[in-house]
Amino acid sequence: MKSISTKRVVLNGLIIALVFLATYFTHIPTPLPGGYFNLGDTVIIVAAIILGERSGMIAGAIGSMLADFAYGGFLFAPITFVVKGVEGFVVGAIASGIKNDKSDELRRLFSIIAGVVTMVAGYFIAEATILRVFDEAFGIAAAISELPANLAQGGISAVLGYTLSILLKKVDIKELVKKPGD
Repeated sequence: MKSISTKRVVLNGLIIALVFLATYFTHIPTPLPGGYFNLGDTVIIVAAIILGERSGMIAGAIGSMLADFAYGGFLFAPITFVVKGVEGFVVGAIASGIKNDKSDELRRLFSIIAGVVTMVAGYFIAEATILRVFDEAFGIAAAISELPANLAQGGISAVLGYTLSILLKKVDIKELVKKPGD
């Protein structure tokens, strides 16, 4: 089994906290009970690009779920754990080959778009099917009504995440957080 460095544990904890803070403090309620718009996806995107798919998954799943608990969105918390975790994994897995040269910009863009599509589709499916079992306010009509907010959240976070990842590339952040032995 591979050992996990103290540096990696600390970085993951820091990113989990940043996802929580970005999600919690940019919270704008949407029409569905427990649903809200936030910019936590921005941090998930940046973390996944810089630290990879595992860290993106961990930060997205735990940080976002904790924000749901903090806001009382208990019904959304398990869905958020899965959707945001998969989002972070998708972005990180696609972006993992980025070497920070100009030819990698399309890969970076594609990874971010794939992550946003994953998030929007995940919530749509959950709101249309799974959450309907627990609360009759959900269903296909509710999922459609949440679609604009989820698309806006994903789009704004994609632009911010892309911009931040480019700025961090300029200071060679990957070199600073590189795993031992890399």
